[in-house]
Amino acid sequence: MKKLVWALALGASVYAYDAAHLKKALEEKECLGCDLRGADLRNIDFSGGDLSRSDLSGADLRNSVFVMCSIDDANLSRAKAEGAIFWKGSMERSDLRYLGARGANFKGTHLAHSNLSHADLRGTKSWKADFTEAKLSHTDFGDAELGDAKFIRIDLRSAKMKNALLWQTRFSETVMNKAQCAQAKKEEAVLDTNVTCR
Repeated sequence: MKKLVWALALGASVYAYDAAHLKKALEEKECLGCDLRGADLRNIDFSGGDLSRSDLSGADLRNSVFVMCSIDDANLSRAKAEGAIFWKGSMERSDLRYLGARGANFKGTHLAHSNLSHADLRGTKSWKADFTEAKLSHTDFGDAELGDAKFIRIDLRSAKMKNALLWQTRFSETVMNKAQCAQAKKEEAVLDTNVTCR
């Protein structure tokens, strides 16, 4: 505990990735259950790869490409992913708390059962993304393009959706605040009879 306190006091990183795992991920684009905490993975193409069950907490993923990549059951908490492309990928059941992904592309991405609490998703392109049963406490979707996305069995009341595009976005068995409901109806979203507006 004392070492951790000193590391924080000195501004040192508490993330320590496994060098062999990093080498494997970079060379093969596949690394299951790997330790990539705090790794510099900027501007890399992982298209079609598999990083499932890996620990990418605090990693720098800015401007990297994860097209049709599997990152299920992974830890990306506090990772930097601004400008990254996750198009048609899978990030189900993943820890995405405090993920910094402003301007990232999540079109068609599967995010079901993931925890996106406090994530910064402002300005993201998230058309047809699936947020079924995701945790979205204080998630910021400001200016995000969420057309045709799915929000099923979610409490959205603390999420921020200022100026988000919600055309044909599907809300089902979801709890929303009154402002969100009004915005969704104005944007021609699809709200089923099980949506609660409070």
